[in-house]
Amino acid sequence: MVTFSLKEMFLLGWPILSLLLICSIVSLAVILERCIFFRKKSVNVSDILQKLESINSPHELKLQYASLGEPIASIVQVAANPGNKSDEETLSLKVDRAVRMQVSEMERRVPLLGSIAAVAPFIGLLGTVIGIIRAFKSLALSGGGGPQIVASGIAEALVATAVGLMVAIPSLLAYNYFSVRVRRMTEDIEICADRIVELLTQK
Repeated sequence: MVTFSLKEMFLLGWPILSLLLICSIVSLAVILERCIFFRKKSVNVSDILQKLESINSPHELKLQYASLGEPIASIVQVAANPGNKSDEETLSLKVDRAVRMQVSEMERRVPLLGSIAAVAPFIGLLGTVIGIIRAFKSLALSGGGGPQIVASGIAEALVATAVGLMVAIPSLLAYNYFSVRVRRMTEDIEICADRIVELLTQK
């Protein structure tokens, strides 16, 4: 009976498994970085709107914008710039631009998770195909034989497939989670941004 340790299996298919290992490290790094980012920048729309409703003038908003937290504070800071004109159309454009900048920052690196989730199974499948080819080649060169002849190729194939799925599944779950988080935060930011424009344009 032929057995293989994890080290032997890695040595058999190291090009494919090394690539999957890199994908897993990148995916984990992006997930941790995005979790920290969203923890620092969270939007409680009802709480922020309540604070905005208690503000009665543009001057008061400029003094208290820091209490709104990120990313709303950054949007107010851009909109309330002394160099900005006070007409509603110009302010709306500036606020919209500030909102899009925040959304772009929220979306940063999230598509990379989707790419890893899509590519990792195919990389594992490539390892599977290579392992099977190697197994049949060994069988052909041996002129026959038992399962020992193809064991190494089958082991490599199965490990590559399993690792590919292990990398893809968490990446896909994280990608879906962050995509939903970005969409909901974008909606909340836009609601708050409308109120900010109203405050800054009132006389």
